[in-house]
Amino acid sequence: MNTVSWHHLLINGGRIEPVDAGSTGALFRLVLPPTCASAYADAQLDDYTDASSARRFMHLPPRRMEIRARFSSNVLKGTAGFGFWNNPFTQRGDVVEPPCTVWFFYSSPESDMRVTRSTAGHGFKAAMLNSYPSTHAAVTGTFNLMTKLGRPLLNWMLRRRALAGLVLSAARATVQAREVLLNVDMTAWHIYTLDWQTDQALFMVDGRLVLCAPHPPRKPLGFVAWIDNYRATASGGTRAYEFAYVDVQQEQWMEVEIRQRW
Repeated sequence: MNTVSWHHLLINGGRIEPVDAGSTGALFRLVLPPTCASAYADAQLDDYTDASSARRFMHLPPRRMEIRARFSSNVLKGTAGFGFWNNPFTQRGDVVEPPCTVWFFYSSPESDMRVTRSTAGHGFKAAMLNSYPSTHAAVTGTFNLMTKLGRPLLNWMLRRRALAGLVLSAARATVQAREVLLNVDMTAWHIYTLDWQTDQALFMVDGRLVLCAPHPPRKPLGFVAWIDNYRATASGGTRAYEFAYVDVQQEQWMEVEIRQRW
Protein backbone atom coordinates (compact mmCIF):
# COMPACT_ATOMS: atom_id res chain seq x y z
CA MET A 1 0.00 0.00 0.00
CA ASN A 2 1.17 3.52 -0.78
CA THR A 3 1.62 6.11 1.93
CA VAL A 4 -1.05 8.80 1.66
CA SER A 5 -1.19 12.15 3.43
CA TRP A 6 -4.79 12.66 4.50
CA HIS A 7 -6.03 16.24 4.69
CA HIS A 8 -8.91 17.26 6.97
CA LEU A 9 -11.42 19.90 5.94
CA LEU A 10 -13.58 20.77 8.95
CA ILE A 11 -16.26 23.49 8.77
CA ASN A 12 -18.66 24.72 11.49
CA GLY A 13 -18.10 21.93 13.97
CA GLY A 14 -17.51 19.06 11.59
CA ARG A 15 -14.89 16.71 12.99
CA ILE A 16 -12.93 13.58 12.13
CA GLU A 17 -12.16 11.05 14.84
CA PRO A 18 -9.59 8.27 14.31
CA VAL A 19 -10.87 4.87 15.40
CA ASP A 20 -8.84 1.76 16.20
CA ALA A 21 -9.77 -0.42 13.24
CA GLY A 22 -8.08 -3.58 14.40
CA SER A 23 -7.70 -4.60 10.75
CA THR A 24 -5.80 -3.75 7.58
CA GLY A 25 -6.97 -0.19 6.97
CA ALA A 26 -7.25 3.27 8.52
CA LEU A 27 -10.65 3.79 10.16
CA PHE A 28 -12.11 7.26 10.61
CA ARG A 29 -15.43 8.58 11.90
CA LEU A 30 -16.59 11.72 10.08
CA VAL A 31 -19.06 13.57 12.29
CA LEU A 32 -21.56 16.30 11.41
CA PRO A 33 -23.00 18.18 14.42
CA PRO A 34 -26.52 19.63 14.65
CA THR A 35 -26.57 22.51 12.17
CA CYS A 36 -29.15 25.03 11.02
CA ALA A 37 -30.01 25.52 7.35
CA SER A 38 -28.44 28.99 7.31
CA ALA A 39 -24.91 27.61 7.77
CA TYR A 40 -22.73 25.08 5.99
CA ALA A 41 -21.04 22.29 7.95
CA ASP A 42 -18.65 19.68 6.61
CA ALA A 43 -16.32 16.91 7.75
CA GLN A 44 -14.07 15.89 4.85
CA LEU A 45 -11.05 13.67 4.36
CA ASP A 46 -9.12 13.96 1.09
CA ASP A 47 -5.69 13.65 -0.50
CA TYR A 48 -5.63 16.76 -2.72
CA THR A 49 -5.91 19.85 -0.51
CA ASP A 50 -3.34 21.39 1.80
CA ALA A 51 -2.77 24.60 3.71
CA SER A 52 -2.23 26.52 0.46
CA SER A 53 -5.64 25.35 -0.88
CA ALA A 54 -3.90 24.02 -3.99
CA ARG A 55 -5.66 21.33 -6.02
CA ARG A 56 -3.24 18.46 -6.60
CA PHE A 57 -4.92 15.39 -8.09
CA MET A 58 -2.79 12.25 -8.21
CA HIS A 59 -5.11 9.51 -9.46
CA LEU A 60 -5.48 8.21 -12.99
CA PRO A 61 -6.94 4.90 -14.14
CA PRO A 62 -6.31 2.10 -13.53
CA ARG A 63 -7.13 2.56 -9.84
CA ARG A 64 -8.82 0.25 -7.36
CA MET A 65 -10.49 1.62 -4.22
CA GLU A 66 -11.82 -0.59 -1.45
CA ILE A 67 -13.63 0.94 1.52
CA ARG A 68 -15.55 -0.61 4.39
CA ALA A 69 -18.20 1.84 5.58
CA ARG A 70 -21.33 2.36 7.62
CA PHE A 71 -23.54 5.34 8.51
CA SER A 72 -25.44 6.49 11.58
CA SER A 73 -28.76 6.32 9.70
CA ASN A 74 -30.36 5.18 6.46
CA VAL A 75 -31.78 8.69 6.03
CA LEU A 76 -29.11 11.32 6.58
CA LYS A 77 -29.55 15.06 6.06
CA GLY A 78 -27.34 16.55 3.34
CA THR A 79 -24.82 14.58 1.30
CA ALA A 80 -22.11 12.02 2.04
CA GLY A 81 -19.91 9.58 0.20
CA PHE A 82 -16.47 8.52 -0.96
CA GLY A 83 -14.56 8.08 -4.20
CA PHE A 84 -12.76 10.19 -6.79
CA TRP A 85 -13.64 13.60 -8.29
CA ASN A 86 -12.04 16.77 -9.67
CA ASN A 87 -13.38 19.15 -6.98
CA PRO A 88 -14.65 21.58 -9.64
CA PHE A 89 -15.99 24.28 -7.29
CA THR A 90 -14.21 26.96 -5.29
CA GLN A 91 -15.13 27.72 -1.68
CA ARG A 92 -17.32 30.55 -3.01
CA GLY A 93 -19.12 28.11 -5.31
CA ASP A 94 -17.54 29.28 -8.57
CA VAL A 95 -17.16 26.65 -11.29
CA VAL A 96 -13.51 25.91 -12.05
CA GLU A 97 -14.17 23.21 -14.66
CA PRO A 98 -16.93 20.73 -15.59
CA PRO A 99 -17.38 17.96 -12.98
CA CYS A 100 -15.97 14.44 -13.25
CA THR A 101 -16.75 11.77 -10.64
CA VAL A 102 -16.44 8.06 -9.97
CA TRP A 103 -17.81 7.48 -6.47
CA PHE A 104 -20.45 6.24 -4.06
CA PHE A 105 -22.71 9.22 -3.36
CA TYR A 106 -25.63 9.86 -0.97
CA SER A 107 -28.04 12.80 -1.02
CA SER A 108 -31.05 13.33 1.24
CA PRO A 109 -34.68 13.72 0.06
CA GLU A 110 -34.30 17.52 0.03
CA SER A 111 -32.08 17.16 -3.05
CA ASP A 112 -33.06 16.37 -6.62
CA MET A 113 -29.84 15.74 -8.55
CA ARG A 114 -30.35 13.50 -11.57
CA VAL A 115 -27.23 12.40 -13.38
CA THR A 116 -29.49 10.23 -15.55
CA ARG A 117 -33.18 10.83 -16.24
CA SER A 118 -34.29 7.34 -15.19
CA THR A 119 -32.86 7.42 -11.65
CA ALA A 120 -34.29 9.16 -8.58
CA GLY A 121 -32.77 12.50 -7.68
CA HIS A 122 -31.72 11.43 -4.18
CA GLY A 123 -30.64 8.33 -2.25
CA PHE A 124 -27.46 6.27 -1.99
CA LYS A 125 -25.93 5.59 -5.41
CA ALA A 126 -22.98 4.27 -7.31
CA ALA A 127 -22.37 7.00 -9.88
CA MET A 128 -20.04 8.04 -12.69
CA LEU A 129 -20.02 11.40 -14.46
CA ASN A 130 -17.53 12.23 -17.21
CA SER A 131 -17.78 15.73 -18.62
CA TYR A 132 -14.89 15.11 -21.02
CA PRO A 133 -15.99 12.02 -22.95
CA SER A 134 -14.66 13.25 -26.28
CA THR A 135 -12.12 15.63 -27.78
CA HIS A 136 -14.65 16.71 -30.39
CA ALA A 137 -14.63 20.49 -30.79
CA ALA A 138 -18.38 20.82 -30.20
CA VAL A 139 -18.11 19.06 -26.83
CA THR A 140 -15.11 21.07 -25.71
CA GLY A 141 -16.63 24.31 -26.94
CA THR A 142 -19.93 23.75 -25.12
CA PHE A 143 -18.29 23.34 -21.73
CA ASN A 144 -15.72 26.05 -22.29
CA LEU A 145 -18.55 28.47 -23.06
CA MET A 146 -20.57 27.39 -20.00
CA THR A 147 -17.52 27.88 -17.77
CA LYS A 148 -16.62 31.26 -19.29
CA LEU A 149 -20.15 32.53 -18.72
CA GLY A 150 -19.28 32.75 -15.07
CA ARG A 151 -21.34 31.57 -12.12
CA PRO A 152 -23.68 34.61 -11.75
CA LEU A 153 -24.85 34.50 -15.37
CA LEU A 154 -25.00 30.72 -15.49
CA ASN A 155 -27.01 30.61 -12.27
CA TRP A 156 -29.37 33.26 -13.63
CA MET A 157 -29.97 31.12 -16.71
CA LEU A 158 -30.42 27.90 -14.72
CA ARG A 159 -32.96 29.45 -12.37
CA ARG A 160 -35.27 30.27 -15.28
CA ARG A 161 -37.14 27.19 -16.38
CA ALA A 162 -37.09 27.85 -20.14
CA LEU A 163 -33.36 28.54 -20.21
CA ALA A 164 -32.55 25.87 -17.62
CA GLY A 165 -34.00 23.16 -19.84
CA LEU A 166 -31.78 24.24 -22.74
CA VAL A 167 -28.62 24.43 -20.61
CA LEU A 168 -29.20 21.11 -18.86
CA SER A 169 -30.10 19.37 -22.12
CA ALA A 170 -26.90 20.65 -23.72
CA ALA A 171 -24.89 19.45 -20.74
CA ARG A 172 -26.47 15.97 -20.79
CA ALA A 173 -25.80 15.68 -24.53
CA THR A 174 -22.07 16.19 -24.03
CA VAL A 175 -21.34 13.96 -21.03
CA GLN A 176 -21.17 10.30 -20.18
CA ALA A 177 -23.13 9.44 -17.03
CA ARG A 178 -24.26 6.28 -15.27
CA GLU A 179 -25.78 5.76 -11.82
CA VAL A 180 -27.76 3.19 -9.87
CA LEU A 181 -29.54 3.29 -6.52
CA LEU A 182 -28.07 0.92 -3.93
CA ASN A 183 -30.39 -1.36 -1.99
CA VAL A 184 -28.32 -1.65 1.20
CA ASP A 185 -28.74 -1.08 4.91
CA MET A 186 -26.48 1.93 5.32
CA THR A 187 -26.18 1.40 9.08
CA ALA A 188 -24.50 -1.99 8.56
CA TRP A 189 -20.91 -2.54 7.50
CA HIS A 190 -20.45 -3.11 3.77
CA ILE A 191 -17.40 -3.28 1.54
CA TYR A 192 -17.57 -0.81 -1.36
CA THR A 193 -15.17 -1.46 -4.22
CA LEU A 194 -14.44 0.74 -7.22
CA ASP A 195 -12.37 -0.63 -10.09
CA TRP A 196 -11.69 2.47 -12.18
CA GLN A 197 -10.25 1.44 -15.53
CA THR A 198 -9.56 3.42 -18.70
CA ASP A 199 -12.57 2.02 -20.56
CA GLN A 200 -15.02 1.30 -17.75
CA ALA A 201 -15.65 1.75 -14.03
CA LEU A 202 -16.91 -1.25 -12.07
CA PHE A 203 -18.77 -0.63 -8.79
CA MET A 204 -19.22 -3.50 -6.32
CA VAL A 205 -20.86 -3.87 -2.92
CA ASP A 206 -19.72 -6.85 -0.84
CA GLY A 207 -18.21 -8.36 -3.98
CA ARG A 208 -21.41 -8.05 -6.04
CA LEU A 209 -21.31 -5.95 -9.20
CA VAL A 210 -23.91 -3.16 -9.01
CA LEU A 211 -22.85 -0.89 -11.88
CA CYS A 212 -20.68 -1.11 -14.98
CA ALA A 213 -20.10 2.41 -16.33
CA PRO A 214 -18.37 2.77 -19.73
CA HIS A 215 -16.32 5.82 -20.73
CA PRO A 216 -15.24 6.97 -17.24
CA PRO A 217 -13.00 10.02 -16.72
CA ARG A 218 -9.39 9.67 -17.82
CA LYS A 219 -8.20 12.94 -16.27
CA PRO A 220 -6.50 13.21 -12.84
CA LEU A 221 -8.93 13.05 -9.90
CA GLY A 222 -8.60 13.26 -6.12
CA PHE A 223 -9.90 10.94 -3.41
CA VAL A 224 -12.53 12.34 -1.04
CA ALA A 225 -14.73 11.07 1.80
CA TRP A 226 -17.16 13.54 3.36
CA ILE A 227 -20.43 14.24 5.14
CA ASP A 228 -22.13 17.67 5.01
CA ASN A 229 -25.53 19.43 5.05
CA TYR A 230 -25.64 20.44 1.38
CA ARG A 231 -28.68 20.11 -0.87
CA ALA A 232 -29.22 20.87 -4.55
CA THR A 233 -31.82 20.71 -7.28
CA ALA A 234 -30.61 20.26 -10.84
CA SER A 235 -33.32 18.26 -12.58
CA GLY A 236 -35.03 20.83 -14.81
CA GLY A 237 -38.27 20.59 -12.85
CA THR A 238 -40.39 23.38 -11.37
CA ARG A 239 -37.49 24.75 -9.34
CA ALA A 240 -35.09 24.26 -12.27
CA TYR A 241 -31.84 24.84 -10.38
CA GLU A 242 -31.00 25.85 -6.82
CA PHE A 243 -28.63 25.00 -4.01
CA ALA A 244 -28.74 25.58 -0.27
CA TYR A 245 -28.30 23.76 3.05
CA VAL A 246 -30.59 21.67 5.24
CA ASP A 247 -31.24 21.52 8.97
CA VAL A 248 -29.41 18.74 10.78
CA GLN A 249 -31.31 18.29 14.03
CA GLN A 250 -29.09 15.63 15.58
CA GLU A 251 -25.50 14.51 15.19
CA GLN A 252 -24.88 12.17 12.26
CA TRP A 253 -21.77 10.35 11.12
CA MET A 254 -20.09 8.11 8.58
CA GLU A 255 -17.37 5.60 9.45
CA VAL A 256 -14.94 4.65 6.69
CA GLU A 257 -12.13 2.13 6.79
CA ILE A 258 -9.82 2.93 3.88
CA ARG A 259 -8.23 -0.19 2.51
CA GLN A 260 -5.82 1.47 0.12
CA ARG A 261 -5.31 -0.09 -3.28
CA TRP A 262 -3.58 2.78 -5.04
